[in-house]
Amino acid sequence: MKWDAERYDSTKAPQIDAGRELIDAARVRETDAVIDIGCGTGKLTVEIARLAHKGSVTGIDPSVEMLEKARGISTGFSNLSFRQVEAQSLDFTDTFDLAFSNSAMQWVKAQGQALNRIYLALKPGGRIAFQMPPKNFCKEFLDYTAETVEQPEFEKYFRNWELPWYFTLQQEYEAMLMDTGFKKVDVSCREYRYVFSSISEVIDWWVSAGLRPFLAELPEGEQEGFKHSFAVKFERNKSANGIEFGFRRLFAFAER
Repeated sequence: MKWDAERYDSTKAPQIDAGRELIDAARVRETDAVIDIGCGTGKLTVEIARLAHKGSVTGIDPSVEMLEKARGISTGFSNLSFRQVEAQSLDFTDTFDLAFSNSAMQWVKAQGQALNRIYLALKPGGRIAFQMPPKNFCKEFLDYTAETVEQPEFEKYFRNWELPWYFTLQQEYEAMLMDTGFKKVDVSCREYRYVFSSISEVIDWWVSAGLRPFLAELPEGEQEGFKHSFAVKFERNKSANGIEFGFRRLFAFAER
């Protein structure tokens, strides 16, 4: 699936705010060797590189488009490098003090394999700081995409289609981390309330990430109709403040 890095960067991005919250909680040290898993356009990666200015930061992502943008904004950081690789294909051993991942691990269906590779990539005592949507992350998104997919004009494109994400619940992820060998596991779910000023702002955000797998299944001529059918359903979420809906995020911390 091809990513539109420019669009991803230009839309209102609450996941970046959550990512900065994750950076604070990760307590990045100036000498840390850090791997940013699913670094995307590198906005948070460069912030980590500033904090770990006596260490090193490696950003990884499977998207050529995202990495091109990341490399463009990271010039001047001698402690920062990027690699095109998937989390489940990491080949590092005892290399990193911190594995950081903001709103990216949900794209890794081979979650168990990825966690094993991340565990091996950490030094003994190394730690993880992940943030990602849980299984019940946004009722509106899940309901409205399901309704849109079932419409007669779109249903034929989604027969036998499966959601491309790995979604889990707090207790399930705790168990998976412990089974991998991690210690001091701390997984929590936090509730956010997002307010957008218009339907167009809502759709821009969802198109930048969450809707991309759906649109990729459609002929180009059907994509605008799908986006419109999905977007108008958010009229149900209008309030005096704008378009409002809840969004849950899973925060996971542990040590090797």
